Amino acid sequence: MNKITYNKQYIDNKDVKIVVEALKSKHITSGSYVYSFEKKICKYLKVKHAISCVNGTAGLDLAFRGINLLPRDNVIMPVVNFIASYSMAKKIGANIFLADVDAETGQMTPDTLIDCINKNKIKKIKAVVTMYLGGYAENVINFYKLKKKYKFFLIEDACHAFGAKYQYNSKKVMVGSCKHSDISVFSFHPVKTITTAEGGIITTDDKLIASKIKLMKSHNIIRSKKYWDYDIKKISANYRLSDLNCALGISQLQKINMFLQNRKKAYLRY
Repeated sequence: MNKITYNKQYIDNKDVKIVVEALKSKHITSGSYVYSFEKKICKYLKVKHAISCVNGTAGLDLAFRGINLLPRDNVIMPVVNFIASYSMAKKIGANIFLADVDAETGQMTPDTLIDCINKNKIKKIKAVVTMYLGGYAENVINFYKLKKKYKFFLIEDACHAFGAKYQYNSKKVMVGSCKHSDISVFSFHPVKTITTAEGGIITTDDKLIASKIKLMKSHNIIRSKKYWDYDIKKISANYRLSDLNCALGISQLQKINMFLQNRKKAYLRY
């Protein structure tokens, strides 16, 4: 019996060739392929900052730390979600509240978010995490209005939604452009739109958040002009994505339109 997977990677000779080229390059980590991939993501999504990392889960951890999430801070996220955002917020010690989802889309709505706030009598919200189940971005503008009203950070768990767009003022806006959010997080696992084998990226238009995340993804090391002279003010870890992964991402990004068209065909068939 043949197994039908809900998705898997598509790798061609161009992908193989660029990864081999990266493998033969002078630096196979923190090198030119990482820089190039991040720049290409910025251009594609029309966002100011893109920081690569080892996977989407790490991206969510870095996003929470980028907004300085602290123990007992209040975070709201949808009850239907992958475990990653819950686990990363829980690891920090945040208070997590789960908002109900729409029966048809499986996504949190502005109404269920407000209902969660009222039922739990939440007075101060540090962050709300939206999650675009199936890659379809719903209620982006209305969540942004609530962000302004309640003054919380809005983080998009966009791991399903790389390449997706939403409508705003008769224009199409890329998910990940952060025009109506503080941070977006993507996964490049093999089942996602494009793959880097494992990998993820965090996007933001906020320079301060971006600078924090860039430090935290590499042990939070603050270097002086002398490379061996550095300081560490906060504990972090190594979340760097290698040049090999980023080289694959560069090649995959060139096929993004084909991948999106194939996904649309599958969607229309269903």
